[in-house]
Amino acid sequence: MSIERAWSTTGVALLVLAPVTAFAGSAINERSAADPAGQVEISNTAGSVVVTGWNRNEVEVTGELGDGSERLEFGTAGKVTRIKVILPKKSYGVDGSDLIVKVPAGSSLSVNTVSADVRVRGVGGAQRLQSVSADIGTEASTEDVECKTVSGDVTVAGNGTRGLLTITTVSGDANVTDAAGEVNANTVSGNFNLGLRETTRSRLRSTSGDLTLASRPVADSRFDIESISGDVRLDLAGPPDAEFDVSSFNGEIRNCIGPKPVRTSEYAPGRELRFREGQGSARIRIKTLNGDISVCRK
Repeated sequence: MSIERAWSTTGVALLVLAPVTAFAGSAINERSAADPAGQVEISNTAGSVVVTGWNRNEVEVTGELGDGSERLEFGTAGKVTRIKVILPKKSYGVDGSDLIVKVPAGSSLSVNTVSADVRVRGVGGAQRLQSVSADIGTEASTEDVECKTVSGDVTVAGNGTRGLLTITTVSGDANVTDAAGEVNANTVSGNFNLGLRETTRSRLRSTSGDLTLASRPVADSRFDIESISGDVRLDLAGPPDAEFDVSSFNGEIRNCIGPKPVRTSEYAPGRELRFREGQGSARIRIKTLNGDISVCRK
Protein backbone atom coordinates (compact mmCIF):
# COMPACT_ATOMS: atom_id res chain seq x y z
CA MET A 1 0.00 0.00 0.00
CA SER A 2 1.40 3.47 -0.89
CA ILE A 3 2.20 6.05 1.77
CA GLU A 4 -0.53 8.34 0.39
CA ARG A 5 -3.19 5.59 0.53
CA ALA A 6 -2.12 4.48 4.00
CA TRP A 7 -2.43 8.03 5.23
CA SER A 8 -5.82 8.66 3.63
CA THR A 9 -7.34 5.41 4.89
CA THR A 10 -6.25 6.05 8.46
CA GLY A 11 -7.02 9.76 8.55
CA VAL A 12 -10.25 9.35 10.54
CA ALA A 13 -8.49 7.31 13.21
CA LEU A 14 -5.77 9.91 13.50
CA LEU A 15 -8.33 12.63 14.07
CA VAL A 16 -9.51 10.65 17.07
CA LEU A 17 -6.03 9.90 18.39
CA ALA A 18 -4.51 13.35 17.89
CA PRO A 19 -7.15 15.95 16.92
CA VAL A 20 -5.20 19.09 17.88
CA THR A 21 -1.87 18.62 19.57
CA ALA A 22 -0.89 22.22 20.26
CA PHE A 23 -2.48 25.66 20.01
CA ALA A 24 -1.13 29.01 18.90
CA GLY A 25 1.52 30.51 21.13
CA SER A 26 1.75 27.40 23.31
CA ALA A 27 4.61 25.10 24.15
CA ILE A 28 4.77 21.83 22.18
CA ASN A 29 5.33 18.52 23.90
CA GLU A 30 4.17 15.55 21.81
CA ARG A 31 5.41 12.00 21.38
CA SER A 32 4.41 8.95 19.34
CA ALA A 33 5.75 5.44 18.75
CA ALA A 34 7.37 5.17 15.31
CA ASP A 35 8.94 2.61 13.00
CA PRO A 36 12.75 2.56 13.44
CA ALA A 37 13.14 2.85 9.64
CA GLY A 38 9.99 4.86 8.95
CA GLN A 39 9.36 8.14 7.18
CA VAL A 40 9.06 11.47 9.01
CA GLU A 41 7.50 14.40 7.14
CA ILE A 42 7.74 17.93 8.56
CA SER A 43 6.18 21.13 7.25
CA ASN A 44 6.72 24.58 8.80
CA THR A 45 6.39 27.97 7.13
CA ALA A 46 8.51 30.25 9.34
CA GLY A 47 10.71 29.86 12.41
CA SER A 48 13.01 26.85 12.61
CA VAL A 49 13.13 23.07 12.36
CA VAL A 50 15.82 21.13 14.25
CA VAL A 51 15.83 17.36 13.74
CA THR A 52 18.03 14.94 15.71
CA GLY A 53 18.27 11.18 15.37
CA TRP A 54 18.15 9.13 18.60
CA ASN A 55 18.10 5.45 19.61
CA ARG A 56 14.41 5.29 20.56
CA ASN A 57 11.57 4.03 18.34
CA GLU A 58 9.67 7.22 18.97
CA VAL A 59 9.15 10.63 17.41
CA GLU A 60 9.14 13.51 19.88
CA VAL A 61 8.21 17.09 19.06
CA THR A 62 8.92 19.97 21.41
CA GLY A 63 9.39 23.70 20.92
CA GLU A 64 6.83 26.47 20.57
CA LEU A 65 3.97 27.10 18.16
CA GLY A 66 4.09 30.65 16.84
CA ASP A 67 1.47 33.15 17.97
CA GLY A 68 -1.25 33.37 15.32
CA SER A 69 -0.85 29.80 14.10
CA GLU A 70 -3.97 27.65 14.10
CA ARG A 71 -2.54 24.41 15.43
CA LEU A 72 0.08 21.68 15.05
CA GLU A 73 -0.97 18.48 13.35
CA PHE A 74 0.93 15.44 14.59
CA GLY A 75 0.19 11.78 13.95
CA THR A 76 1.54 8.43 12.79
CA ALA A 77 -0.03 6.17 10.16
CA GLY A 78 1.85 2.92 9.61
CA LYS A 79 5.46 3.85 8.87
CA VAL A 80 4.76 7.54 8.29
CA THR A 81 4.79 10.29 10.91
CA ARG A 82 3.59 13.72 9.85
CA ILE A 83 4.23 17.01 11.64
CA LYS A 84 2.68 20.15 10.18
CA VAL A 85 2.16 23.69 11.40
CA ILE A 86 -1.31 24.78 10.23
CA LEU A 87 -1.74 28.49 9.55
CA PRO A 88 -4.98 30.46 9.18
CA LYS A 89 -6.12 31.46 5.70
CA LYS A 90 -5.01 35.02 6.43
CA SER A 91 -1.56 34.39 7.85
CA TYR A 92 -0.25 37.98 7.89
CA GLY A 93 1.50 38.75 11.18
CA VAL A 94 1.79 35.15 12.32
CA ASP A 95 4.91 34.44 14.36
CA GLY A 96 7.27 31.65 13.33
CA SER A 97 7.10 28.26 15.01
CA ASP A 98 10.19 26.56 16.42
CA LEU A 99 10.06 22.78 16.14
CA ILE A 100 12.56 20.51 17.89
CA VAL A 101 12.06 16.99 16.57
CA LYS A 102 13.73 13.76 17.64
CA VAL A 103 13.33 10.76 15.34
CA PRO A 104 14.63 7.18 15.23
CA ALA A 105 18.16 7.37 13.82
CA GLY A 106 17.29 5.11 10.87
CA SER A 107 14.38 7.28 9.72
CA SER A 108 13.99 8.81 6.29
CA LEU A 109 13.24 12.50 6.45
CA SER A 110 11.29 15.04 4.37
CA VAL A 111 11.25 18.69 5.47
CA ASN A 112 9.52 21.58 3.69
CA THR A 113 9.71 25.20 4.85
CA VAL A 114 9.40 28.70 3.45
CA SER A 115 11.53 30.86 5.75
CA ALA A 116 12.23 28.40 8.57
CA ASP A 117 15.86 27.32 8.92
CA VAL A 118 16.45 23.57 8.84
CA ARG A 119 19.11 21.73 10.86
CA VAL A 120 19.52 17.94 10.80
CA ARG A 121 22.01 15.69 12.59
CA GLY A 122 22.30 12.01 13.39
CA VAL A 123 19.68 10.89 10.84
CA GLY A 124 20.88 7.90 8.78
CA GLY A 125 18.01 7.51 6.30
CA ALA A 126 17.43 9.36 3.04
CA GLN A 127 16.77 13.08 3.35
CA ARG A 128 14.79 15.49 1.19
CA LEU A 129 15.11 19.02 2.56
CA GLN A 130 13.51 22.04 0.88
CA SER A 131 13.19 25.71 1.73
CA VAL A 132 12.54 28.96 -0.10
CA SER A 133 14.57 31.60 1.74
CA ALA A 134 15.94 29.80 4.80
CA ASP A 135 19.24 28.00 5.35
CA ILE A 136 19.67 24.23 5.39
CA GLY A 137 22.32 22.36 7.35
CA THR A 138 22.64 18.58 7.48
CA GLU A 139 24.91 15.55 7.51
CA ALA A 140 25.45 13.03 4.70
CA SER A 141 26.48 9.37 4.81
CA THR A 142 25.44 6.37 2.68
CA GLU A 143 21.81 7.29 1.98
CA ASP A 144 20.62 9.87 -0.55
CA VAL A 145 20.55 13.51 0.56
CA GLU A 146 18.77 16.19 -1.47
CA CYS A 147 18.79 19.89 -0.52
CA LYS A 148 16.87 22.57 -2.42
CA THR A 149 16.61 26.30 -1.73
CA VAL A 150 15.90 29.47 -3.65
CA SER A 151 17.91 32.05 -1.69
CA GLY A 152 18.95 30.09 1.40
CA ASP A 153 22.44 28.69 1.94
CA VAL A 154 23.20 24.97 2.19
CA THR A 155 25.79 23.35 4.46
CA VAL A 156 26.47 19.60 4.32
CA ALA A 157 28.98 17.68 6.45
CA GLY A 158 29.85 14.17 5.26
CA ASN A 159 31.80 11.43 6.99
CA GLY A 160 33.74 10.09 4.00
CA THR A 161 31.34 7.25 3.16
CA ARG A 162 29.92 7.06 -0.34
CA GLY A 163 26.39 8.20 -1.05
CA LEU A 164 24.41 10.45 -3.38
CA LEU A 165 24.25 14.17 -2.64
CA THR A 166 22.14 16.59 -4.70
CA ILE A 167 22.11 20.35 -4.09
CA THR A 168 20.01 22.89 -6.01
CA THR A 169 19.84 26.63 -5.35
CA VAL A 170 18.97 29.79 -7.25
CA SER A 171 21.05 32.37 -5.39
CA GLY A 172 22.02 30.46 -2.26
CA ASP A 173 25.60 29.40 -1.55
CA ALA A 174 26.62 25.85 -0.69
CA ASN A 175 29.45 24.52 1.42
CA VAL A 176 30.17 20.77 1.56
CA THR A 177 32.86 18.94 3.53
CA ASP A 178 33.95 15.27 3.49
CA ALA A 179 31.14 14.00 1.24
CA ALA A 180 31.97 11.07 -1.06
CA GLY A 181 30.41 9.06 -3.85
CA GLU A 182 28.23 10.97 -6.32
CA VAL A 183 27.56 14.71 -6.11
CA ASN A 184 25.16 16.69 -8.31
CA ALA A 185 24.98 20.45 -7.82
CA ASN A 186 23.10 23.18 -9.70
CA THR A 187 22.90 26.92 -9.09
CA VAL A 188 22.12 30.13 -10.92
CA SER A 189 24.15 32.71 -9.00
CA GLY A 190 25.19 30.96 -5.79
CA ASN A 191 28.82 30.15 -5.02
CA PHE A 192 29.53 26.47 -4.29
CA ASN A 193 32.53 25.26 -2.31
CA LEU A 194 32.61 21.45 -2.35
CA GLY A 195 35.27 19.60 -0.39
CA LEU A 196 34.88 15.93 -1.27
CA ARG A 197 36.61 12.65 -0.50
CA GLU A 198 36.71 9.82 -3.07
CA THR A 199 34.27 10.72 -5.81
CA THR A 200 32.70 8.49 -8.44
CA ARG A 201 30.49 11.05 -10.21
CA SER A 202 30.27 14.83 -10.01
CA ARG A 203 27.97 16.91 -12.17
CA LEU A 204 28.08 20.64 -11.44
CA ARG A 205 26.20 23.42 -13.23
CA SER A 206 26.22 27.21 -12.71
CA THR A 207 25.04 30.29 -14.57
CA SER A 208 27.01 33.04 -12.83
CA GLY A 209 28.05 31.51 -9.51
CA ASP A 210 31.59 30.29 -8.88
CA LEU A 211 32.23 26.56 -8.49
CA THR A 212 35.10 25.25 -6.36
CA LEU A 213 35.62 21.50 -6.15
CA ALA A 214 38.31 19.68 -4.19
CA SER A 215 38.23 15.91 -4.62
CA ARG A 216 40.04 12.63 -5.19
CA PRO A 217 38.68 10.94 -8.33
CA VAL A 218 38.52 7.15 -8.15
CA ALA A 219 39.04 4.75 -11.06
CA ASP A 220 36.47 5.22 -13.83
CA SER A 221 35.00 8.30 -12.15
CA ARG A 222 33.41 11.11 -14.16
CA PHE A 223 33.51 14.85 -13.49
CA ASP A 224 31.29 17.09 -15.64
CA ILE A 225 31.43 20.79 -14.75
CA GLU A 226 29.83 23.68 -16.68
CA SER A 227 29.41 27.40 -16.07
CA ILE A 228 28.37 30.34 -18.21
CA SER A 229 30.04 33.29 -16.49
CA GLY A 230 31.12 31.84 -13.14
CA ASP A 231 34.69 30.75 -12.43
CA VAL A 232 35.58 27.10 -11.90
CA ARG A 233 38.37 25.80 -9.68
CA LEU A 234 39.26 22.11 -9.45
CA ASP A 235 41.78 20.95 -6.84
CA LEU A 236 42.76 17.28 -7.11
CA ALA A 237 44.08 15.31 -4.15
CA GLY A 238 47.10 13.13 -4.92
CA PRO A 239 48.58 12.28 -8.32
CA PRO A 240 45.73 12.40 -10.84
CA ASP A 241 44.95 9.40 -13.04
CA ALA A 242 42.63 11.09 -15.47
CA GLU A 243 41.93 12.36 -18.94
CA PHE A 244 41.14 16.07 -19.09
CA ASP A 245 38.93 17.99 -21.52
CA VAL A 246 38.89 21.66 -20.54
CA SER A 247 37.63 24.58 -22.62
CA SER A 248 36.48 28.19 -22.29
CA PHE A 249 35.19 30.50 -24.98
CA ASN A 250 36.19 33.76 -23.36
CA GLY A 251 37.84 32.87 -20.04
CA GLU A 252 41.38 32.11 -18.94
CA ILE A 253 42.59 28.57 -18.23
CA ARG A 254 45.24 27.92 -15.60
CA ASN A 255 46.72 24.44 -15.36
CA CYS A 256 49.13 23.51 -12.57
CA ILE A 257 49.65 19.84 -13.39
CA GLY A 258 50.07 19.55 -17.14
CA PRO A 259 50.50 21.42 -20.43
CA LYS A 260 49.37 24.95 -21.13
CA PRO A 261 46.07 25.63 -22.91
CA VAL A 262 46.03 26.44 -26.61
CA ARG A 263 43.88 28.72 -28.73
CA THR A 264 41.01 27.03 -30.52
CA SER A 265 41.26 29.43 -33.46
CA GLU A 266 43.57 32.13 -34.73
CA TYR A 267 40.63 34.52 -34.96
CA ALA A 268 38.51 33.50 -31.97
CA PRO A 269 39.17 33.97 -28.23
CA GLY A 270 38.49 30.37 -27.22
CA ARG A 271 41.03 28.22 -25.35
CA GLU A 272 41.14 24.50 -24.74
CA LEU A 273 43.21 22.01 -22.80
CA ARG A 274 43.28 18.29 -23.49
CA PHE A 275 45.77 15.98 -21.82
CA ARG A 276 46.17 12.77 -19.86
CA GLU A 277 47.79 12.03 -16.51
CA GLY A 278 48.61 8.42 -15.56
CA GLN A 279 46.46 5.84 -17.34
CA GLY A 280 43.62 8.30 -17.80
CA SER A 281 41.11 6.15 -15.92
CA ALA A 282 38.93 9.05 -14.75
CA ARG A 283 37.28 11.50 -17.14
CA ILE A 284 37.22 15.19 -16.25
CA ARG A 285 35.34 17.68 -18.42
CA ILE A 286 35.16 21.40 -17.61
CA LYS A 287 33.51 24.01 -19.83
CA THR A 288 32.76 27.72 -19.39
CA LEU A 289 31.61 30.50 -21.66
CA ASN A 290 33.10 33.56 -19.92
CA GLY A 291 34.36 32.12 -16.64
CA ASP A 292 37.98 31.37 -15.79
CA ILE A 293 39.12 27.81 -15.09
CA SER A 294 41.83 26.60 -12.73
CA VAL A 295 43.03 22.99 -12.48
CA CYS A 296 45.55 22.30 -9.71
CA ARG A 297 46.74 19.70 -7.21
CA LYS A 298 46.14 20.10 -3.49
